Amino acid sequence: MMRRLFAALYDTVSKGSEEAGMREERRQHLAGATGETIEIGAGTGLNLEHYPDAVTRLVLAEPDQHMRRRLQQRLDNLGRQAEIVDASVERLPFPDGTFDTAVVTWVLCSVPDQSKALAEIARVLKPDGRLLFIEHVRSDDPKVAKRQDRIRPLYNLVGCNPNRDTLAAIESSPLRVESVEHGEVPKAPKVERPMIVGTARR
Repeated sequence: MMRRLFAALYDTVSKGSEEAGMREERRQHLAGATGETIEIGAGTGLNLEHYPDAVTRLVLAEPDQHMRRRLQQRLDNLGRQAEIVDASVERLPFPDGTFDTAVVTWVLCSVPDQSKALAEIARVLKPDGRLLFIEHVRSDDPKVAKRQDRIRPLYNLVGCNPNRDTLAAIESSPLRVESVEHGEVPKAPKVERPMIVGTARR
């Protein structure tokens, strides 16, 4: 029930942030996607309209059935060609070195094991393949970080951990961080605002 409700409300809850700048953030960041591309945890498909023509194949991995249903609806409405697969980041059903680009947006906060997830992303990327990431992370402000710690059990009901040091996890993975910018998610609750946007190479 909670997952179904989360999927049903996701676009509505995200609307304020999207209109206040996240939509443009997605567009600019995803302009770097090329070739065979996999988006992991594609959700309801808020990234779909932003993939450039340089993407020659688009695979959308989403393990939640309620999200997949809405993802398919958005795909149909946009008239875009893409493959939707029922798969989690820990077990991507593709051979080693399949993709030129991998994309995660608000995903690494929710995976059970970041190290395992990042290793799997690295596995399916081609040599010199690129990960594009947009993630909310642990705050540098100790007071906000403490609030993130306190509220984590509530956020866990929908699988989110707002207090993770995701950049450190990427830096410790088989991927090499190329670029990273620190910012804030507009119009989001304070515990969700700290954000990183960046790229990493296989």
